Amino acid sequence: MRKILFVCDKNPCTSFGRLTLNLAHVCSHDYEVHVLWLKTNKFFPNKNDEWKGNFTSHELWAKSLYTGFFTYPSQLKKVIKNVQPSIVFFIRPELGFLVPIAKKLSKTFMFIHDVFAETLYPTQLKFILLNRFYIRPSVKAHSFVYNSKWTYEEALKHFGKVINRPTNHIIGCPIDDSVFNNHLGKPTKEEQKIFLKKWGIKNFEGLCVNVSLDEPRKNIETYFQMAKNRPFIAFVRIGKLTEGLKNIINRDKLYNVFHFENISDNDLKEFYRHADLMVYPSILEGFGMPPLEAIATGTVAVASNTSALKENLEGVCPLVDNPKDTDSFLTVLDQAMEKKIPLDKRDLVIKNHSMSAFKEKVLKALLD
Repeated sequence: MRKILFVCDKNPCTSFGRLTLNLAHVCSHDYEVHVLWLKTNKFFPNKNDEWKGNFTSHELWAKSLYTGFFTYPSQLKKVIKNVQPSIVFFIRPELGFLVPIAKKLSKTFMFIHDVFAETLYPTQLKFILLNRFYIRPSVKAHSFVYNSKWTYEEALKHFGKVINRPTNHIIGCPIDDSVFNNHLGKPTKEEQKIFLKKWGIKNFEGLCVNVSLDEPRKNIETYFQMAKNRPFIAFVRIGKLTEGLKNIINRDKLYNVFHFENISDNDLKEFYRHADLMVYPSILEGFGMPPLEAIATGTVAVASNTSALKENLEGVCPLVDNPKDTDSFLTVLDQAMEKKIPLDKRDLVIKNHSMSAFKEKVLKALLD
């Protein structure tokens, strides 16, 4: 049986780690699957963590990805020679510095998934160097896969025609329907209150959820402005609570904002399922999985009418043209609280982004 080696530097609690496990899962019947975890203390603080699946795990350690720039190449070479995969599949362009090593020994794939740091922060030295030494070598890969048409177009702008090859494929990202589903139905208001109380959230009339990193493009400020204008609704954000966000919460006295991080997929599903609305006011997204996951659980979502969000969600849920337009997001929230927004396209979302649809696209790309 052919072998494939996936290379990932993030743990499975992150979107990249979950994507790696999903890729391993859909390939497991057609390939002998190996996963190489590039571990650092930041993303793998629990050194004994193991993730089960139909694959063999390998690991390399470094203090950070920056020190790994010097140590990972020779170590990767040893792993590839030991495993002897026909394909080495890198999970994100930031690992592009390893592509030239792998290319000498196997066919290489690069998953291009998002906008680029240099595009977002063109004057910051950190991101200029990241692009030059880590991301730019991605162009040497044999083949590229993308999570959206929008990402593909952005990659062409960033890298140029050098990546415009016949073997390019848009494979999307899958909703894990074994977790994010509506098998239990939509909770009642009383069940919502019981659920919130379990998480220490009491005396609110509804629940609004956001899942995001603390990055400027995620536009969390608009979500917080919504909370300021609807103090009787609990606003839960799943993601790291940084000092910058704490300062905003304290400044605006947002007593109805709650943060949780490193929660399980099942807990995330329950937050989605019990929410009245999932809000995603992001300015730029290469894909935008959280709104799709929420819709799969039976909850209405609202997102910005931008980037890949428009591509994936147009006609499926309300979209706001201006991500900074708090009033338009609040209008959707009020409608959701009154149950005035139907989920007519839920089945279409599940069909288009199911694990089976993802598997078909991935295997087709690997065979080209």
